[in-house]
Amino acid sequence: MRIRTLSGDRGQAQELHWPPGWQERPTLAMLARGATLAINAGAASIWLVLRGGAELEGREGRFALDAGQWLYLDRESMPSVRAGARALVLGLVLPAGSQAQLQQSAHAPLFPGRGHAAPGARRALLRSWRRLQEPRLHPADAVRLLERLLRDLAELQDDCSPLVERCPGRTLQRRRQVFARLQRVMLYLEGHLERAPATTELAARASMSVWYFIRAFRALYGETPQAASARMRLQRSARLVLDRRLAISEVGAACGFENNCSFSRAFRTQFGVPPSIYRLHGGNVPAVHANPTDIRGQAG
Repeated sequence: MRIRTLSGDRGQAQELHWPPGWQERPTLAMLARGATLAINAGAASIWLVLRGGAELEGREGRFALDAGQWLYLDRESMPSVRAGARALVLGLVLPAGSQAQLQQSAHAPLFPGRGHAAPGARRALLRSWRRLQEPRLHPADAVRLLERLLRDLAELQDDCSPLVERCPGRTLQRRRQVFARLQRVMLYLEGHLERAPATTELAARASMSVWYFIRAFRALYGETPQAASARMRLQRSARLVLDRRLAISEVGAACGFENNCSFSRAFRTQFGVPPSIYRLHGGNVPAVHANPTDIRGQAG
């Protein structure tokens, strides 16, 4: 197996296409210090930030990754990836055929999603990346090392196995397919924190009927798609409130709430205090505000 390698540094901008003869060959990418890579092909990709930060934008939306975080995108994403000024980012791009084989693998399935890699896992992945980039690597050794790399990447998603078993479907392959579709929706929600996507839009992305989609989503994640969207947008709003660069009313608008009243009401329900009090105390909400019922009970 021939593996394509690609690296960018110091603001270099590149595009990834599949030239003739490379359609079914994985590509290893390494981006550093402001380099960008646009993938203009139908290919799945997984990205791991070793240091600094990175920004990704694709059909799922926009994502910001910090050191140690990883993100796996499906082949429809067509992402553009930008490494931060002091960043080092690793990427593995898998053509459609390779992704299909991986999805059916008994040992190393990968699903759309994001998470965090421990320092030891990051070091092991970096060693595998470097070995696969050796110019004189024998094809048989390349296959073995790539399989090891994929297993190490799959271990980052060990917590997905119980969720896959909860998905509807008579076969493991079918349950994995349903899980992958729902994970794409979760990424889409996270990538669009500036608005609340309609349920019909989300069901279409999962290639499911609205009724089946809501039922499967709630059974898997324990909440409705709209509740998940509101929770994610409120979590973002809390970060923006503490950031202080936006007025409270601007934070609500930036997180897809119709007006300041609905934002303040939702924020208080989630965090126990209005956003202004949350900002005043730097997120360290006093017990008198966070649990007013308990305080009244003690006073009585």
